[in-house]
Amino acid sequence: MADQNKVLSFVETIKTTKSKKMKTIIISTITFISIFLISCNKKESKKVRYEKIKKIETVLKNSDDVEIVKISKSGFYGKYVGPEFTREGDVAHKFSNKTCKVVGRFMKKSFLSGNYLKVDFDNTKITTNGLDKKGKVEFVIFMPFLKTTKCESFTGLAHCGTWVNQNSFILDSRDQSLLSNLDKISVGPKEQGYFTTDGGYKEYWVQFKHKNYQSKCR
Repeated sequence: MADQNKVLSFVETIKTTKSKKMKTIIISTITFISIFLISCNKKESKKVRYEKIKKIETVLKNSDDVEIVKISKSGFYGKYVGPEFTREGDVAHKFSNKTCKVVGRFMKKSFLSGNYLKVDFDNTKITTNGLDKKGKVEFVIFMPFLKTTKCESFTGLAHCGTWVNQNSFILDSRDQSLLSNLDKISVGPKEQGYFTTDGGYKEYWVQFKHKNYQSKCR
């Protein structure tokens, strides 16, 4: 406010000053003060924006949403806690896609290093909590690995399932379609596990021998 009063005072001085040179000096001074004030306002605006960003970051950090992925030669553990559905669709179920990507990549890497693995479907645990087509859901996947021989191992993982207790006939048809598509990129026999939860989750998990890695294991 004090700076603004100085500007007004300079304006009044211009009105009463007869010297052209003096008027030029005063106008230059006003211009400098104006630029300084605008600069201060911009800094203040940046500070406000920074504080808003920090608030958003704090909200995100304090959010109950969780996505955990851990993998080692012992097995895979994944946990998703967050929205079940959004405008993008069944976003929670997409965690299965992530699981396939992470596990498949790890199995390929292990195969190349001479550590031959397969998913132990008999001891795999999959749980869901809060499936109701709204709100948040907890989705947990635990897949232990078994160490095996070169051609008994697998180098890929795929899935086919439903959140909404889809008719088994429809789901089985989708599973057959998945197996047919996998024939194009795999060799030898596949191994499949089927898992359900009380909330209506049903999913086929299929491990396969990727032809780019196990072409000799027909």
